Amino acid sequence: MRVVFTGAPLLGHLLPQLPTARAFHDQGHAVSLMVPESVAKVFAAEQFEILPAGADASALQAEVLRRTGEDVLAGASLGAQLEAFGNARIDLSLAESLATARAWRPDLIVVDPGDVLGPLVAVLLDVPFATLTYGPEGSEEFRLALNDNVAGQYQSRASAPRQARWVLDVCPPGLQIDEWQVPDGWLPVRPEAHRAPRGQHTPALRTLVGRPRILVTFGTLFTDARRLNPILRVLAATGAALRVPVGLTASADDFDVDHTAVAFEPFVPMHDLLADIDLAVCHGGAGTVLGVLTAGLPMVVVPQGADQFLHAERAANAGAAIQLLPDDFTPEALARAVDTLLSTPTYRRNARRIADQIATMPSPEEVVTTLAAAFVASRG
Repeated sequence: MRVVFTGAPLLGHLLPQLPTARAFHDQGHAVSLMVPESVAKVFAAEQFEILPAGADASALQAEVLRRTGEDVLAGASLGAQLEAFGNARIDLSLAESLATARAWRPDLIVVDPGDVLGPLVAVLLDVPFATLTYGPEGSEEFRLALNDNVAGQYQSRASAPRQARWVLDVCPPGLQIDEWQVPDGWLPVRPEAHRAPRGQHTPALRTLVGRPRILVTFGTLFTDARRLNPILRVLAATGAALRVPVGLTASADDFDVDHTAVAFEPFVPMHDLLADIDLAVCHGGAGTVLGVLTAGLPMVVVPQGADQFLHAERAANAGAAIQLLPDDFTPEALARAVDTLLSTPTYRRNARRIADQIATMPSPEEVVTTLAAAFVASRG
């Protein structure tokens, strides 16, 4: 098989695809990952092919600001979010992405649930696509509104939307929404915290001195020092040892905190960041939440936008996290939440329960074997 992976141009949407993409490659299939050129460097060490194409998050942010007057990273309205994930992305990316995919000749395109570009490319190339989830099923209201937002893109090309042939689902049972129903073509697949490619060595992390050892990560988009400085100061004041990845755009020099209490790290795979951690403070990104729970660790979740509120709610509902919503958040409230996690063993037990569920899910390798056989059968 020839398989293209693609998704919304955010690392939180793209990194969860890597275990399955690697499994396809390891089983002898031709694999490519189609991403904006500006983030292609993150995936340069992968053994499969990287196809630079499409607009990145910065370009989309600027285009949505031009169209709506709203910054999608600063509490934008539903309409602005739909524009970012829908028409704006297609308008800026379709021509290049379609030409790139057509030249590569895929048999299957794998997309994420927030991606409308990949399914449109699949329809225009007349190839099937599969959806690879990155967490619990999101809002049906948003999904329907997003479909409405891009309906004209299909109509103008005399095409019609199609359903995913398969749904590769990384969500463990304990996090799924209550009203969820098994979709057609459902294949559960074990999520993994992001790891470096096989054979690639990552830089050694600083040794954490102090207890508890806390990973503080707000992903790759919300690493503004003005946002994190108050959080880091109040946690450091408790005697905790903090590990803080600064993503791709920030540096340790941006932060006005006691650097002896905070280990700032460059962009490092989540699996490595979690190696010696007691708990996490995070923004609720899907990859972060699942990565932390894969390690059986409790967390405080401070959602910043989009589907982070869903991930925070589901982790809290499972008893593995405390969520602090914007109206309730202060650095002091965060410190109290951390203290509650440490003094209440049930949070860690519940996180371990979710980790045990994850461990029993089929591996990416097993799912690729199943999917490849189903693909051959579907071709007659």
